Amino acid sequence: MKFLFLACALEAHYALLRSFASLQSRLVETIILLFSAGLFYLISCWLLWDSAPGKSVPPNSDGGRLRLRWIILASLAFRITVWPLYPALSDDPFRYRWEGKLQSAGGNPYEARPRDPEWAGLRDSAFPQVVGKDFKAVYGPLLELLERATYIVVSRFEADPRSQVFWFKVPSAFFDLGILAALSMLLKAQGLRAELLLVYAWSPLPIIEFWATGHNDSVEILFVLLALLAATRNRWTWAFAALSLATAAKLWPALLFPLFIGWNGKRPVRWYQWWVALPIFSLFALPYWTNIWENARFATGFVSGWRNNDSLYGALLWAAKGDAYLAKKAAFAVMAAAVAAVTLLRWPLEKGTLAVITTILLFSSNCHPWYLTWLLPMLAFYPLPGFLLWTAVVPLAYESVIRWTALGEWEGPSELRWYAYVPVFGLLLWHAVTAGARIRHRSAAGG
Repeated sequence: MKFLFLACALEAHYALLRSFASLQSRLVETIILLFSAGLFYLISCWLLWDSAPGKSVPPNSDGGRLRLRWIILASLAFRITVWPLYPALSDDPFRYRWEGKLQSAGGNPYEARPRDPEWAGLRDSAFPQVVGKDFKAVYGPLLELLERATYIVVSRFEADPRSQVFWFKVPSAFFDLGILAALSMLLKAQGLRAELLLVYAWSPLPIIEFWATGHNDSVEILFVLLALLAATRNRWTWAFAALSLATAAKLWPALLFPLFIGWNGKRPVRWYQWWVALPIFSLFALPYWTNIWENARFATGFVSGWRNNDSLYGALLWAAKGDAYLAKKAAFAVMAAAVAAVTLLRWPLEKGTLAVITTILLFSSNCHPWYLTWLLPMLAFYPLPGFLLWTAVVPLAYESVIRWTALGEWEGPSELRWYAYVPVFGLLLWHAVTAGARIRHRSAAGG
């Protein structure tokens, strides 16, 4: 009954969002509603563990099966409710469409910029909202192929450019459903409660970012989960194949390869299975083969360059005395150290993946709200309160969209972000201190 009440409360939030004629014209109310939905989501997670704190599979009870059905049905209802919303919290889908249209016209997105004169014929009513007009593509070749296929299909039944942008949400929603299925199978393969699916399924993040806005991050998340699922079943060649597809979508999953290769204390454990990545990535990259040095330099702005909702990156920039290039090298060094540490310590793959992703997000200069969807499935296995809180309060970062929408000006990091990060870091610190105390207590009792 408690979960039914919470599901109804969350659905009411999404129904109210859907009632807005335009989210862009109601940004303050949208942020408040998303923040409020995040609080109800946290209560749902707390009740999930409070009702059955153990992570092992419980007996096949009618109550457990009924609760799982409610979790799945409610998650689908949330998604269907927000589906009619037009992308408003980000202009990224306009870029997806432009790159798809460019390829349909015979262009290479890794060579062309939206503002290039030779592609002026592609400009239409949707062009003013295309982001990064002076930059070439930075997405992986798998996403570029997906954008091309989406444009070819959509342009056959929809002629209006702005209406075409709406349908570019379809791939992100489709892959999100795949995430729900893959996470369910991974939980079962790990011998964990199927109800832990709620951690991802009821989070407002994927609902808003994939079904309302249409961000493409659901693609690489699905393939990372499929890689973990294959690894759990000791099908390592398939695991590296899936991880290769994730990297062909966006480059950050490449940092997970050392974890999957493993280390036995003297040498790599799986030193040859990862080679399957080379032909797979080459197959997707071949249609776009060109010099991508400029693209790569722009892509590093995610780690250090423009700033948006950053946290610990500010400490690196301060230590580097404002030298963004030096801060970038420091951020990459921290990420490499995290990868090396979890590999040498031989952490479980889900735990190591969570550690690497959170290191990327904490030490990068750019942490959009939808980036937190990367870590969300891993929280079903390691539900750290601080990270769950982070996913719930991150809509505060959309405060910067208000000025961007009104004036077309990007003001950089907002001080409002500390209202989110201070309690998040406080919870993480509290968890670290109490976990250390429990370890010392067990050691003393054992001694």
